[in-house]
Amino acid sequence: MQFDEITAGDFTTFKPGAVMPHVQIEQALAKIGGGGKAGTDFKNKVIKLAGWKYDPIIGYAKNPTLASEAFNKVRELLGQTQDKDELLAKLG
Repeated sequence: MQFDEITAGDFTTFKPGAVMPHVQIEQALAKIGGGGKAGTDFKNKVIKLAGWKYDPIIGYAKNPTLASEAFNKVRELLGQTQDKDELLAKLG
Protein backbone atom coordinates (compact mmCIF):
# COMPACT_ATOMS: atom_id res chain seq x y z
CA MET A 1 0.00 0.00 0.00
CA GLN A 2 1.25 3.43 -0.91
CA PHE A 3 0.35 6.57 1.02
CA ASP A 4 1.62 10.12 0.78
CA GLU A 5 4.00 11.29 3.48
CA ILE A 6 2.21 12.85 6.42
CA THR A 7 3.24 16.30 7.68
CA ALA A 8 2.31 18.01 10.92
CA GLY A 9 0.20 20.45 8.90
CA ASP A 10 -2.06 17.63 7.73
CA PHE A 11 -3.66 17.54 11.17
CA THR A 12 -4.58 21.20 11.18
CA THR A 13 -5.51 21.67 7.53
CA PHE A 14 -8.82 21.08 5.80
CA LYS A 15 -8.79 20.40 2.06
CA PRO A 16 -12.33 20.18 0.69
CA GLY A 17 -12.92 16.94 -1.17
CA ALA A 18 -9.55 15.45 -0.18
CA VAL A 19 -9.07 12.47 2.09
CA MET A 20 -5.94 13.21 4.08
CA PRO A 21 -3.23 10.52 4.07
CA HIS A 22 -3.52 9.83 7.80
CA VAL A 23 -7.26 9.17 7.35
CA GLN A 24 -6.47 6.76 4.51
CA ILE A 25 -4.01 4.97 6.80
CA GLU A 26 -6.59 4.79 9.59
CA GLN A 27 -9.11 3.31 7.14
CA ALA A 28 -6.58 0.75 5.92
CA LEU A 29 -5.67 -0.27 9.47
CA ALA A 30 -9.32 -0.64 10.46
CA LYS A 31 -9.88 -2.88 7.43
CA ILE A 32 -6.78 -4.97 8.19
CA GLY A 33 -7.99 -5.26 11.79
CA GLY A 34 -11.28 -6.78 10.68
CA GLY A 35 -13.58 -3.78 10.53
CA GLY A 36 -16.06 -2.63 13.16
CA LYS A 37 -14.92 -2.41 16.77
CA ALA A 38 -12.11 -4.92 16.19
CA GLY A 39 -10.78 -2.78 13.35
CA THR A 40 -10.96 0.40 15.41
CA ASP A 41 -9.21 -1.29 18.34
CA PHE A 42 -6.49 -2.59 16.01
CA LYS A 43 -6.00 0.85 14.43
CA ASN A 44 -5.70 2.48 17.85
CA LYS A 45 -3.22 -0.17 19.01
CA VAL A 46 -1.01 0.22 15.92
CA ILE A 47 -0.95 4.02 16.15
CA LYS A 48 -0.08 3.81 19.86
CA LEU A 49 2.71 1.28 19.20
CA ALA A 50 4.03 3.59 16.48
CA GLY A 51 4.50 6.37 19.03
CA TRP A 52 1.20 8.17 19.65
CA LYS A 53 1.20 8.67 23.41
CA TYR A 54 -2.32 9.98 23.89
CA ASP A 55 -5.70 8.35 24.39
CA PRO A 56 -7.60 7.69 21.14
CA ILE A 57 -10.15 10.40 21.95
CA ILE A 58 -7.40 13.05 21.91
CA GLY A 59 -7.18 14.67 18.48
CA TYR A 60 -3.96 14.45 16.51
CA ALA A 61 -3.85 18.26 16.33
CA LYS A 62 -2.90 18.24 20.05
CA ASN A 63 0.59 17.16 19.02
CA PRO A 64 0.80 17.15 15.22
CA THR A 65 4.55 16.52 15.13
CA LEU A 66 4.23 13.35 17.20
CA ALA A 67 1.19 12.28 15.17
CA SER A 68 3.03 12.73 11.87
CA GLU A 69 5.99 10.71 13.17
CA ALA A 70 3.72 7.86 14.27
CA PHE A 71 1.72 7.84 11.04
CA ASN A 72 4.84 7.95 8.87
CA LYS A 73 6.20 4.95 10.75
CA VAL A 74 2.96 3.07 10.03
CA ARG A 75 3.01 4.31 6.42
CA GLU A 76 6.43 2.74 5.90
CA LEU A 77 5.32 -0.56 7.43
CA LEU A 78 2.18 -0.70 5.30
CA GLY A 79 4.47 -0.44 2.29
CA GLN A 80 6.06 -3.71 3.44
CA THR A 81 3.13 -5.74 4.73
CA GLN A 82 -0.61 -5.70 5.31
CA ASP A 83 -0.54 -8.72 7.61
CA LYS A 84 -2.08 -7.90 10.97
CA ASP A 85 0.32 -9.99 13.07
CA GLU A 86 3.38 -8.89 11.13
CA LEU A 87 2.48 -5.21 11.60
CA LEU A 88 2.17 -5.69 15.35
CA ALA A 89 5.42 -7.68 15.51
CA LYS A 90 7.36 -5.01 13.61
CA LEU A 91 6.04 -2.32 15.97
CA GLY A 92 6.31 -4.13 19.17
